[in-house]
Amino acid sequence: MASLQLYIGLLLGLAISSDPVLGGPVISQISKDVVASVGDTVEFNCTVEQVGQLSVSWAKGTSESDASSVVLSIRNILSLPDQRYNVTVTEGAKAGSATYSFRIQKIEVSDMGPYECQVLVSATEKVSKKLSLQIKTPAVVSESTPKSTLVTEGQNLELTCHANGFPKPTISWAREHNAVMPAGGHVLFEPTLRIRTVHRTDRGGYYCIAQNGEGQPDKRLVRVEVEFRPQIAVQRPKVAQMVSHSAELECSVQGYPAPTVVWHRNGVALQSSRQHEVAITASSSETTTSVLRIESVAEEDFGDYYCNATNKLGHADARLHLFQTVIPVPSASS
Repeated sequence: MASLQLYIGLLLGLAISSDPVLGGPVISQISKDVVASVGDTVEFNCTVEQVGQLSVSWAKGTSESDASSVVLSIRNILSLPDQRYNVTVTEGAKAGSATYSFRIQKIEVSDMGPYECQVLVSATEKVSKKLSLQIKTPAVVSESTPKSTLVTEGQNLELTCHANGFPKPTISWAREHNAVMPAGGHVLFEPTLRIRTVHRTDRGGYYCIAQNGEGQPDKRLVRVEVEFRPQIAVQRPKVAQMVSHSAELECSVQGYPAPTVVWHRNGVALQSSRQHEVAITASSSETTTSVLRIESVAEEDFGDYYCNATNKLGHADARLHLFQTVIPVPSASS
């Protein structure tokens, strides 16, 4: 290894100290930009005229915009011990002309970037030309794409999906369970999902789908939650029952976040007790059913009851009326 470094140093010293040939070196031809897949073998060719005793090298830039680079070879000697690399020099028909070929076997994603054929003319001057190696990589949805988002009903929603890969991926949106999209249809061929005047029915899962023909499409499920103020539905606003029998008053509440439900009677909040039992059941993420059960109805229990639901966006009330009948009415739990 020490002898190799010494030889490279001698070559560089010779290149820097040598007088350039008349007219100076000219890179007459270099391979075009290359697009390849992982595992392929690629070869770059660079033909230099009037090279004389100057050294020709291949170098790899760290990025397209970065001026720094790593020298891979000098003349026909590799400067990096990578078994995938191979460099050859073929003398041209003209005197002082040669083609410098650099081959990479079993290319990897890390091989992607700019490559430069360069002739060192002096310590501060070089003649060079570049080409670019692009590696085909499957589409991958970027981590900058959110997994969930929250929007208030009535607002507009814009949700952009980002993806990486080469060639540049195309992005589409589809709804979970193949449901119809808010704007109609089952697929939106746009990177940005836009929903105008969001409604609670727009809540649910939306798939961002990225694909570029390399490998399988990549998907990410984005949850859309829609906040909305409580709404109350009452199936039986009037309930009849005899004295000494049980009665049940029921209200169904929708809202997100889940509302707090409280029963009122004569302006007083009712708590679970021996006489009154309040049961709350969540039937879905946006629907809550509350039942007020009176174990044994007394005369003073007849009258109006209020089901009140509150979340951060507002509140709603519903009135239910319990009245007396001469015939016992079975309650829902009887």
